[in-house]
Amino acid sequence: MAGLAILKHTDDLSDEVLCERWLDNPYYRLFCGEEFFCHKLPFERSSLTRWRQRMGEEKANALLQESLSVATRTGAARPSDFTKVIVDTTVQEKAVAFPTDARLMHRARASCGLRKSMASPCANPTGEKASSR
Repeated sequence: MAGLAILKHTDDLSDEVLCERWLDNPYYRLFCGEEFFCHKLPFERSSLTRWRQRMGEEKANALLQESLSVATRTGAARPSDFTKVIVDTTVQEKAVAFPTDARLMHRARASCGLRKSMASPCANPTGEKASSR
C-alpha cells in the first residue's frame, strides 16, 4: 500500500486510474514489491481509500519524505534534485502550414496561375494550332 500511495502522489492519479496502471505496468508492480505476474489486483480498490484515511495527511507526507531520503542515501537521487523545480508551461505555435490552410491554398493557386501564364506563350511559340494524333 505504501508503494501505491507514493505512485498515486507522484503521478497525481485517481484510485481507479492507479489500479488500471498497476495492472498494465509491470514497473508499478515491481515498485510495489510484487515478484510474480498476476492478472487481477491483490487488493480491493476501496482498501486504498480506507488505508489513506487511517494513515492521514501527516503520515503520508512523512512516508514521502522517507522515500526521498532513501533515494538520496542509495544514490538514486541527489539532494540538488530536490532544491529547484523547473516547470515549463509555455506553449508556442509551430510555423507549420497545413494543407487545409487558406493562405497555403491561395499561394498554391497564385503559383499555378503564374506558371500557367508564363508557360502559355512558351508552349507554342509559333502560335499554330497543335494537331491531334
